[in-house]
Amino acid sequence: MQIDPKPRYHHGIAELAVAWLQTKDASIFPFTARFDAEQKQAFGNDLRMGLSDLTETGSKRGTSSTGFLISDQRLRSVIESWAAANGGWPESQDPTNPFGVAGAAPFDADPEPVVEPPVQVETRQPSGTRS
Repeated sequence: MQIDPKPRYHHGIAELAVAWLQTKDASIFPFTARFDAEQKQAFGNDLRMGLSDLTETGSKRGTSSTGFLISDQRLRSVIESWAAANGGWPESQDPTNPFGVAGAAPFDADPEPVVEPPVQVETRQPSGTRS
């Protein structure tokens, strides 16, 4: 007898996330109706992170190269945390929360590169040679 575990991935949730990213339609996720532009941007970044987990961990057949089944856990967690905030900021994303991770999404702009001054290299004559 084989045990059939609870499915770890539901394609419908990924489809809803993509649809919201394309349209910003509040009927998809009703809690987004009261979002300001900053919250929409943060929620969109979080959805992209959740979706990237799906593309990094699996292929169309639902398994990764090592055979593990893909999971929509991060995507579900993102949606649940924003839904629980009911139009506000989730605790982990609230820009007024000094212990949150707001702004830490990998989709944020890259910081300005640090430009190091060039290194001066001295050239020496090998010992025993005359110039």
